[in-house]
Amino acid sequence: MKHEDEQLALCLLEALYDLARADIPATPEVLAKWMETPESKVQGLLTRLDAQALVDAPHCRLTMQGLVLALSIAGTRKLAKHAA
Repeated sequence: MKHEDEQLALCLLEALYDLARADIPATPEVLAKWMETPESKVQGLLTRLDAQALVDAPHCRLTMQGLVLALSIAGTRKLAKHAA
């Protein structure tokens, strides 16, 4: 995966986490709007992340491994925000 795609994949994991916390059903269309990314790109990322067992692409949700990673990302960003 290219660096840009890696960053986008991490953003997708975080978006799935944020949507779940807000009780907003995640779909590729919702994720595309949330992330300001083409839906086709979101679909591709979901497929790749599903292959890595980080998301359940057909249900558009995080797996337990994906949840751990998403929480880690969110925590790191929160710490960086407070450190700045």
